[in-house]
This record gives sequence, C-alpha cells and structure tokens, in this order.
Amino acid sequence: MTSQRTNIWPTLALCTILLGIGCTTGFLLRPVILPPSSPESPEDAVADAPTHGSTSIVEILESTMENMDLKTGKFEVRDYAQKIRIPAKIVERIPQNRRRVTSPIGGHVTKVLIAEGQAIKPGDKLFKFRITDESLAKAQIELLELLKQIDVGQQKIDRLKPLVESGVVARKRLLDLELEQSTLEQQLDTNKQELIQLGMDRDGIKNLIGQKQLMQTIDIFAPDLPEGSGDSTQPEDQKYYTVESIQALEGTNQAFGSSLCELTYHDDLLIEGLAYESDIDKISSANETGLNFTAQFGEGKTMESRDKLKLFKIENHVDSQSQTYPIFVEIKNEIVGKTTDENNRNYVNWKFKPGQRAHLEFPIETWKDQVVVPLGAIAREGPETFVFLKISHTHEGPEGTTHEFQKVPVKVLHTDKYYAVLARSIKLDPLENYALDQAYKLNLALKQAAGGSGGAHAGHDHPH
Repeated sequence: MTSQRTNIWPTLALCTILLGIGCTTGFLLRPVILPPSSPESPEDAVADAPTHGSTSIVEILESTMENMDLKTGKFEVRDYAQKIRIPAKIVERIPQNRRRVTSPIGGHVTKVLIAEGQAIKPGDKLFKFRITDESLAKAQIELLELLKQIDVGQQKIDRLKPLVESGVVARKRLLDLELEQSTLEQQLDTNKQELIQLGMDRDGIKNLIGQKQLMQTIDIFAPDLPEGSGDSTQPEDQKYYTVESIQALEGTNQAFGSSLCELTYHDDLLIEGLAYESDIDKISSANETGLNFTAQFGEGKTMESRDKLKLFKIENHVDSQSQTYPIFVEIKNEIVGKTTDENNRNYVNWKFKPGQRAHLEFPIETWKDQVVVPLGAIAREGPETFVFLKISHTHEGPEGTTHEFQKVPVKVLHTDKYYAVLARSIKLDPLENYALDQAYKLNLALKQAAGGSGGAHAGHDHPH
C-alpha cells in the first residue's frame, strides 16, 4: 500500500514538466498560427467618430436643398416670453368712431356732394339745402326788421346828440332813445339765439346781418373730429372720415333733426379678444407689470404683427355662446392707399378694418438668454429632440455639390406655434450654421439613407 503511493509522485512531476513545455511552445508560435491585425487608422482613433453608414450625419445635394426650400443660418440667443394666444377681431370705438349728421333746418335737398365710401375731412361740404322751414324764414324776417329799427334808432341818436349838447333838446329825450336802442339790441341777441336753435349756424347769421338779405339756401358741413381722436403729431392727411351711409337723397324734403348721413372715423380702433376665465388674472397681472400685447394678422409667411399695444379694458360680462371674457386692446390705424374718381372724390384704404380677424398674444413667463429657433428647425423621434448642424465643408461629385448635416440633441424648454426655446449647452454652438427649417425632412432623409433607400446618403466615417 505504501509502495503504490510512493510511485505516483514521479508521474505527477512528469505531467507538470510536459504542460509547461506546451504553453511555452504555443506562445512562441502565436505569430505563425494567428494572422497579424491591420494597424488602427487615424480616423478610427478619433473618439466618438461616426462609422460608415452613420445614423447622425446625412448628405444632401444642393439641388435637393433648393427643392426643399431649406434655409440655413445662425440661431438667435435672446430673451423669450411665453405667450398666450387668443382669437380676436377689429372693432370700432363706439361712439367715438361714429358721427351722425342731422338736418339743422327743415329744407329741400338740392345737391348731395358726397358718395358712400368717400374719404372727407372735417369742414368739407356734404349737402346743399333750400330752406323751406317757415319758422326759420319768419325768424330771419324778424331779425332783418330789428336791424332796420336799430339803424333808424341810431340815426335819431346821432341827430339828437348835437342838439342836446347845445341845449336845444332836453337830455331826457336822448336817454329815452338810447334806452329803446338798448332794448332792440337785446332783442337782436335773442333772435340770433332763435336762429341757432332753428338750425342756422353762426356764419350763416353773420352773412344774414352783413348782407341784410333773406337766406334761401344753406350748406351742410362735416363736423369736427370726435373729441379725443387723433393727436398733435398726426399728419393732416391722416384725419379722414369715411362716409358710411347716406340717407338724404337729392330732391327730398328733410325735417329738422332728420338723419342725412353717417360718418365713421377709423384712425383709432380696438381689437376685441376672447379670453377664457383662467386667462383673465394673467392678463391683469401682465398689464399691471407694464407688459404689452402683440396683435397678429394673417397666418404663415403673410402674417403681420403690431407690438406694444395697450390694454383698453376687460369687459364685465361673459359671452353667453363661447363662455369667454371680451378684452379690448387699442390699435392705431394706418392708411395704405388713396384713390380719386372722375368727380375728384377721394377714397382711402385703411390697413385695419372693423370685422377683420386677428389674434392677440400676451406674455406670462420669460426665459432669459436662451437659444430661440424657428419651430421647423427641430425634429422629434421618440423621446429625443434634435436640430441639424450644417457642417462647414462640402463635397463635389458628379451630381453636384453635397452638403452635410449632423444631428445635435437639444433640450426644449418651450414651444409655441412659431418658435422653440432651447437650453444652452456645449453641443449647441450659436456661432455655427444650422438648418432653420425642414428638420423633419432632414431626419426622414437620414433614416432613408441609413436604410439604403432614397437619394440622400449617410455621412462619411471621418470626423468633422
């Protein structure tokens, strides 16, 4: 038993020696058994460099970019305010924007000097009347009779003065005549007021006294602008009424106080917006802190806006149909064109017209010093949002010039209908050029290129 255990040790020693010889031989013969690996290229040595068939870089032909209407440029870094956008429309300021011209006397319309839609200024002639009002004619006759009596009385006074001074006539006679003259002049003032009440203006009364002839006709003029309309800096050629409607036609008889025409003044208008109840407190807070409104007209590329508009009022009733709260913002109108017809009548084309659709925006939150990009510059795929950096160099090929765009992941802070606010980061360099729109199409082209379809190509495997 002891002899058998003693004989095992030489065998184990021999196996250990043979195993060591085998391992040494295998290590020495490794270059012969395995082929040498190719040396690492400089491009492969760049960390995080995209490989061939990259899913982050896409090549686009210049002609394709033109067909896509793809625009490139630098992103803005600025403050951006989150805004609430509500539907709105242009409305008139009632009653400031409307003036009704009424007949100052009873008369016959002999001439209508205006046309509907015509632009007129304060003081322009509107109608010619032939006076048919008997009370007005009678008041004129009475005034002319008073004038004759006053003239006769003054002549008597002038004759008596030398006689009184020489003692031929008693002074009491002169005093009686002067008292009668004073009474007549007081009656003249009363008659003037009566003529004004009957519709004759002060210029007409002045002409009646000066010419001492009964007035047969009268002109009706456009009134002064509504109180508070316009401003001292407003040019004179901006101060126009528009003839909205005409009620008095040539050949018709008009009673005192009857409506002749209606004028509108569209230089100062209001924008009526419809806000939800949850927005009213935000609107009030924005107004108290001095923030102003922006009005937008039209949509897309044709949209125009007007900034720094002030809140006029918040209505104290709710629209029963939409359950919204009307708010009103002031806006100054603009004349964009004028025309003249064959009768030398002027017509003005105002920029903003009552009933015109619009939108109102007001700020509720502001981001400071962030990257603001057009909404079309971002693309989304699952949880990821990114923009496309335009790589500076190009490639020339048989099909033309090729441009490269690389996906850059971004963090979106806010989006609205037109813009996206992106958080600033090391990867997002605002000094570089980016695709300002069509990001969705670029991403689609990138996926097609990675899948081997479409006209776009995946980016090279060299670093940029």
